Amino acid sequence: MADTDREKWDSRYVANLGGAEPSTILTDYWNLASCGNALDIACGNGRNSLFLAKMGFMVDAVDISTVATNYLAGSDPKINVICQDIDDWTIPRNRYQLIVNIRFLDRRLFPLIKDGLRPGGVLIFESFIDKKKNEYCLKQNELLHAFQSLHIVYYEEKKSDCSEKFDETVALVAIKKGL
Repeated sequence: MADTDREKWDSRYVANLGGAEPSTILTDYWNLASCGNALDIACGNGRNSLFLAKMGFMVDAVDISTVATNYLAGSDPKINVICQDIDDWTIPRNRYQLIVNIRFLDRRLFPLIKDGLRPGGVLIFESFIDKKKNEYCLKQNELLHAFQSLHIVYYEEKKSDCSEKFDETVALVAIKKGL
């Protein structure tokens, strides 16, 4: 499975590496986190990792694509690029002040994300909702329920303006309790 996934994402990034602008939800809410360690899950071309490094974070940027990670590698000394299949990767416990998960879904990671946050750590999560594509998309309120043990700062489900493939986007910003 990993080789198939890597080939799929490598070919997508060869065809289009993606934009350079960081995600809007990240630029709106990154400052809720104290500066320190950040994790960018499925970082792609590194647009969000580069933004976080510029803001002073030490970033672990994880993605399966060698094309994407090779592009990002060496771009900033504050970014630790990890070319890894996320299906086989475990988030270190109690390590991150900020975890970013933009347009990627692996439900197996939900408890690992919570455990990976330090007390007071911030989660910024954006994904898609679509009733027809259950494996790759969340259900309504699923993200909210998955992270209800955190303090929810922002949550929104709305019609998708960034994808022709999916019906809606969902965004969540939450803080792990216990400073």
